[in-house]
Amino acid sequence: MDTRLNILDAASKLITQKGVKETSLADISKEVGISKGTLYYYYSTKNDLIYDIADIHIRKITEELLSWIDNIESNTAPEKILKVVFEKILTAETRGKLHLYLVSDAVTSNTLLKQRFREKYKEWRITLENGLRKVLKNKTADCEILSHIMLATLDGLIMQWMLGVEEIPIDGIANFIPKY
Repeated sequence: MDTRLNILDAASKLITQKGVKETSLADISKEVGISKGTLYYYYSTKNDLIYDIADIHIRKITEELLSWIDNIESNTAPEKILKVVFEKILTAETRGKLHLYLVSDAVTSNTLLKQRFREKYKEWRITLENGLRKVLKNKTADCEILSHIMLATLDGLIMQWMLGVEEIPIDGIANFIPKY
């Protein structure tokens, strides 16, 4: 595995464990087993590293959404498709933590990261809208509104899942959405 990927993997792991602010470049170089100078060769600032991690994270989510749409079979029940989508997103615990840390950093202090998330959330919402049109086949459903609701719901459910608030009724949610 190349050094850059090792750095990204180690940084993602540490950020998931400690958070963005509590993870230093020194922590990352120690975790990877390289000198600080070697780390600085690849990433001269923590923000550069965070942007690459965010890009990879955002790309994975986007690819999953696009794959979901591409693989929808016309005879599959909408409830079943939605259940799989919710389960895949909610049960990816490490990615869920990383998502929350990155969004938190974007919202509180990192304006460049905030801009990236703003662009990607719009892309995700449109991807969800297109997927809902394909899944629901209901000409009266407002898929644009449903896509906003689903994206906000997913963010909220990820937070509840991470906090362990209570059991998330994925089946109930997946059965509810196609009705509207």
